[in-house]
Amino acid sequence: MTAYEYGYARISTTQHDLARQLDALRSAGIPEERIYRDGRPGEDFEHQQLAVVLALLRPGDLLTLPEFDRIGRTFLRCVGAFNMLRERGVHIRALDGPLSFDTRNGDDPQALLVIAMGGAVAQLELKFQRERRASVRASRETRGAEWGRPREVDRPAVLAELARLEIEGVTANAAAREVASTFKIGRATVFRIKAEAKSAPAPEPVVEDVVPRRPRRKREPLVACCSCGESDAPASTGLCDPCTARGVHVEPLFSDAP
Repeated sequence: MTAYEYGYARISTTQHDLARQLDALRSAGIPEERIYRDGRPGEDFEHQQLAVVLALLRPGDLLTLPEFDRIGRTFLRCVGAFNMLRERGVHIRALDGPLSFDTRNGDDPQALLVIAMGGAVAQLELKFQRERRASVRASRETRGAEWGRPREVDRPAVLAELARLEIEGVTANAAAREVASTFKIGRATVFRIKAEAKSAPAPEPVVEDVVPRRPRRKREPLVACCSCGESDAPASTGLCDPCTARGVHVEPLFSDAP
């Protein structure tokens, strides 16, 4: 993979000279099309052109700065950006200023100094964060407040308690306060649970599969047997079963034939 060299210049005050920084980058051999600059003073670290060049950098590339502090407004941000680029395998070169170095030279004392200071600053910041968390936790425990992630709220129990209080004639605000105190949640959470329950669609009724009944066959009317006159016979034939079995034949009384 081909490594590219990029340059970045920035002015943070109206007294800074952007042209001087650009001349320094050109003299260092950075192609004009790979020089990025931010010319608007401001406090934001994520300048527009800086974000562009940081996105372009790949492992093995070189980012050249006129001065080390051009990559961030504060020393802590500069060190943070320095460490971030090193972790991505990007080399950094600072041309001028109190800290001029080139990380391509592994034994560069200035680069080693920045690395050491970056590690110390990171450890110090981690210590401060832990102390701040411990202080906040002690303060919340003193006030009786819970610490850590909020526990899951039993929504059905909250709704049941609200319904009970409404039946007893308790006003909505008073019921919300009582339920919030009982379940150790905020009143806003109580009202939100109530609103979500009202806006939730009603469950669809469960329709059980019904097996259709087979239609009953219509019973044929019975008449006296035309042969023996004793047994019942279907009206369509006029013969009972015994006479039919003996082969008795009865001519129909009516016929469609002319």
